[in-house]
Formats: sequence, structure tokens, C-alpha cells
Amino acid sequence: MSAKALLCVDLQNDFYEDGALGVPEASEINPHINRLLQRDDYRIIVASQDWHPSDHLSFAVNHEEEPFTPYEGEDEGLGPVLWPVHCEQGSRGAEFHEDIDTDRFDVIVRKGQLAEVDSYSAFQDNNGRDLGLAGLLKGLKIKSIDIVGLALDVCVLYTARDAREHGFEVNLIRPATRGVNASPGDVENALAGMKEKGVEIIRDY
Repeated sequence: MSAKALLCVDLQNDFYEDGALGVPEASEINPHINRLLQRDDYRIIVASQDWHPSDHLSFAVNHEEEPFTPYEGEDEGLGPVLWPVHCEQGSRGAEFHEDIDTDRFDVIVRKGQLAEVDSYSAFQDNNGRDLGLAGLLKGLKIKSIDIVGLALDVCVLYTARDAREHGFEVNLIRPATRGVNASPGDVENALAGMKEKGVEIIRDY
């Protein structure tokens, strides 16, 4: 079997169109992801899942601020903005989208579980605390990772960059990801940043 993994980032209800932190056109990626999930050339399929406690400090309400308020806390493992309440542990918003063939997931990596630090990447918290994914993949002799999911310009971006930092070959499957694009150009900048790190952008698969 190929030394390749599929990594599905945050395919959770709160990141779909009607969710608390909805990504435009998010549901359009589902058929592409399910097609990839049915392939037999992945040694392992991993899904990441935001899993925040209600007192998570990335939530604007916990600072008595409005969502998307800028926050100068990146050195603390937060920021650069405060988010709406999303993906609370045990909530429907934290569940994987019902249209995703989740029985194909081999491993789920839950991130953002500590109240005081956020976790954009599936590999580590924003303060650098290792989440164990790199060790798992290296233990399985994985060389290459296909990455899909939400959102392209936040958690997918950080996950892809960290995957490259750990020495993996990384392919972003472009039809199977969408971005928030909160500011014009965010998606294009994220794609350019990934390319600079050596991520291959796959538009046809």
C-alpha cells in the first residue's frame, strides 16, 4: 500500500454555510471528499476536529467583545482575531457534517481542547504543543499527505505548513477545500503561502 495519508481538516457543522463560523460554498466540497475517502491507496485517513470548551479564550464572548474583534494574543497561542462561539465540545456544531462518509476515518485528532490556547493546525496548538499527529504518521512510514477540508485560509493553511515543517510531501486537493476569505485576497494569499512552503496545489485529481 502507498505511503500516503489523507488528512481531512475540520469537516464540522459550524464551518458549513449555516454554521456559527460558516464558510461560503463549504458543502460543495463534500462529493470530492467522499470520492477521496473511497480510494484504496491511503495507508491511513485522519480527521481533525475542533473541540473547544465553553470557556475557550478564542471566543469573543469570553472577552465581552464582538466576534472578529482583533486580538493581540498570538504570543499566548490566540489571535489574531476573536471568534464566534463554535465547535463547543459535544454540540451539534462540533459534529462532522452528516454528508461526509465518516466511517472511513481511521483516526480523529481533537484540537483546541485547552481553554487558554487555540489550535489552527492539526499538528500542534498555536503555542507549539505537539498533538501527536506527526509521530503517528511517521510511525506508519507516511511520506505524502493529501489535505482537504475547512477552512483553506485558516486551519487548512496552518496544517499544510506544519506538515511541510515535519518533512512530509503535501498535496492540497483544491476542489475539496474552501476558504472564509474574510478579507479580499485571503484565499489567494493562503495558496501563495502554501506554495512557498512547497505544498503542491492539485486542481484535478
